[in-house]
Amino acid sequence: MVDLGEAAPQTYVLNRGAYDAPKQPVEPGFLTLFDPKPAQAASLQGVKSTGRRAALANLLAEPRNPLTARVMVNRIWQYHFGRGLVGTASDFGSKGDRPTHPQLLDWLASEFVRTGWSIKQMHRLIMTSSTYRQSSQYREAAARADSENKLLWRFPRQRLEGEALRDSALEVAGLLNVRMGGPSVFPELPQGLSVTGGWPVTKDELERNRRSVYVFVRRNARYPIFEAFDMPDTHETCSRRTVTTSPIQALTLLNNKLTLEWAQAFAGRVLGLAGTDLDRQIDTAYRLAFSRSADKTEMEIARRFFDRHREILAQRAAADEPLALPAHSAAPCDQAQAASLVDFCHMLINANEFAYRN
Repeated sequence: MVDLGEAAPQTYVLNRGAYDAPKQPVEPGFLTLFDPKPAQAASLQGVKSTGRRAALANLLAEPRNPLTARVMVNRIWQYHFGRGLVGTASDFGSKGDRPTHPQLLDWLASEFVRTGWSIKQMHRLIMTSSTYRQSSQYREAAARADSENKLLWRFPRQRLEGEALRDSALEVAGLLNVRMGGPSVFPELPQGLSVTGGWPVTKDELERNRRSVYVFVRRNARYPIFEAFDMPDTHETCSRRTVTTSPIQALTLLNNKLTLEWAQAFAGRVLGLAGTDLDRQIDTAYRLAFSRSADKTEMEIARRFFDRHREILAQRAAADEPLALPAHSAAPCDQAQAASLVDFCHMLINANEFAYRN
C-alpha cells in the first residue's frame, strides 16, 4: 500500500467493463437508493489523506445507521441457532429472505450499538435468553404449525462442524493441546492421500493435536475430516455452511485411523479415572462424552455389550489376533475387557449425541 497524499486517482465508469475504455468520471458516495444526491468525495480536516476510507468507516459505524448492526447481530444469532433471523446472511436486499422476527432484529441491533458494539455482550444476551436455553424436544402440535422451526419453538439441533468434532474428540480423549498462538500445524493424512503443494506432517504429536483453528488450510486440498463434514469451498466466500448427511461421514468416524487412536486414548483416560469397575467405566465414559450420567436403560445395554464383546475378543486373543487396547493408561485390566472399552468409547464418539448440539 502506498500513501497517495490528498489527491486520489480519478475513477471512471468503464465502457462495458473494459479497463482501457474509460467514460465519465465518478466520485465515491453512498447508495443512491438512500441518498439520491450527487456523489461527493468526503474529506477530513487537518489530515494529509483523501479521507475516503475514514469516511466509509464512519458511515458504517454511525450509530444512526442500522444496516451494519443488523448484519452483525444476525451473524451472531446464526452462529448460535444455525440460521439467522434473516436466512440469507449476506443478502439483506429485496431478493433476500424476510426476517422471521423483524422487531427482535431491530432491538438486538439497537442493543448492540448501545453496548458499544460489544460482541461479547451480544453473545451473553443471546445465550442467557429463554429461547437459547429451551429444550430440543419435539412437540407435534408446534411442528404442525411451524415445521421448519422458524419461530423457534424449540432449540434447533445442530451437527458439529468438522473442526468442532475433531476438537471434541481430542478433548474427551485427553489429547487436545490448547496452547494459543504460533504457526499452523499439519495433522496426519489418510494413507495414500497426496496433496499438491505438499503437506509436511508436523513431527511433534503434541503439536499435531492443537485445536482445529490452527490446522493449515491449503486452498486446493481441504483436510479430509473437515471436508467430509461440509467444510466450505476455500476458493469462495461462505456466509452459512450447508449441512449434509452422507455415508462418507459415518465411514470416516468408524474407520479412520485417527478416530481409533482417539478411542484408545479415551479408553485409557476412562481406565485412569474409573479403574476396573465396569459400571464406573460406563458412567465415566458417558460423563466425558455427553456431560451426563448414563440412565438405567443405557447402563443395562452397555453391560450386555461388554458381556458379549468380551467373549468375542477373548476368542480373537486366543487366535493371536491383535486387539486395540487403551492408550496412555497404566491401570491394570483384563485385555478383553480393555479392548471392549476401546470399542465402547469408539461407539460413543460415533453417537449422534456426540456429533450434535442439543
